[in-house]
Amino acid sequence: MTEIIKKAILANEGKMIEDRRYMHAHPELAMEEVKTTAFIRKELEALGFSPVEIDPTGLMVEINPESKGKTVLLRADIDALPIKETNDFDFKSQTEGLSHACGHDIHAAMLLNATKALLKVKDDLNGKVRIIFQPGEETGESGRAVVSGGYTKGVDSAFAIHIHTGWDLGKASTGYGEVMANNTFFTVKFKGTSAHSSTPYQGNDAMLMLANFINVAYAIQARKIDNVFHPVVLNLGVVEGGSAANAVAADIKLDGSFRSFSNESVDFMVKELEKAAELSAEIYGGSAEFDYHMGAGAVINEEKSTDLSVKIAKEIFGEDNVQTDLKLAGSEDFGFYLSGYKNVPGVDGTYMFIGGRDPDNKSTYPQNHATDFNPDERAMKYGAELLARYAYDYLKK
Repeated sequence: MTEIIKKAILANEGKMIEDRRYMHAHPELAMEEVKTTAFIRKELEALGFSPVEIDPTGLMVEINPESKGKTVLLRADIDALPIKETNDFDFKSQTEGLSHACGHDIHAAMLLNATKALLKVKDDLNGKVRIIFQPGEETGESGRAVVSGGYTKGVDSAFAIHIHTGWDLGKASTGYGEVMANNTFFTVKFKGTSAHSSTPYQGNDAMLMLANFINVAYAIQARKIDNVFHPVVLNLGVVEGGSAANAVAADIKLDGSFRSFSNESVDFMVKELEKAAELSAEIYGGSAEFDYHMGAGAVINEEKSTDLSVKIAKEIFGEDNVQTDLKLAGSEDFGFYLSGYKNVPGVDGTYMFIGGRDPDNKSTYPQNHATDFNPDERAMKYGAELLARYAYDYLKK
């Protein structure tokens, strides 16, 4: 059956590349992927599916939906980035200022091809395959929505892949346990009282509240966190406020973010930062508002799922071409599927990168989010086979 899958993938390789190029030429931002969703819907309906909409964009279908066996979830993201493309090939972005600079067009096309291949062997699957074309990965909005909306309910194993030009064509990379960080964004608003700079004692200086908070926030990260075994990376990035050089600042807003590898670290940092904001304001006679949201959950690869993905990848790429010690501070909202969101627990699953760089072709060197991102399309047949094989091998009778 694995040969049937491979032959089906190769038979549809030309159509897969054609699909990718259409989506590449018509990029859409997170949660605005109307045309992309319509294109994917048409392709899925031609295969006999009645896709379920993921509000406001994105789609879900199932192979063998009535099966009482286990459920495997395959996911591809579909959104683009607000990055002007500088490539000059025929299928370059036709939308000014937007481009598929992270390869989500490739992910969607690979999953469409994998879906076609799985339909060839569906009678040999002892379970169902839930297939999700997910919008909004770049903002994390849809990852949260997918989990909150119950689309991961009943899933026994989830799998997603990402093309990346940090690795050569014909190579794959994954890891066990915590492999990618979560990403949490927060805003602190300090409220004081304005006064003339000649009589600052008549005001309550929001600038002093901010200064105290900055010192305490970095002290929390440096002195209250075990950064060997449970690291946290904190960044305070944007400050806005004040009205004049000769006036005490009454209002100041700070935007920051932090990354970690566990939900427990998120809970701890949120609690400590909120307390630091309130105390910093209180010291100087003001008040503080603290708000936060998670942009991505930590990608935590479960052992058995990762064992399976590694086994399949080695069969496709070769024994020596699969890295298994991946760990990155970067984020991916597939982490919400694996580590959960709010009151919804995560599911078992795994995440893997596949290489898209041709060592002999420098045009494929620019990495993800570059204006001239141009991965080698030959990687797509490997990715599609990897997706289809994962579902088949997990569910085969």
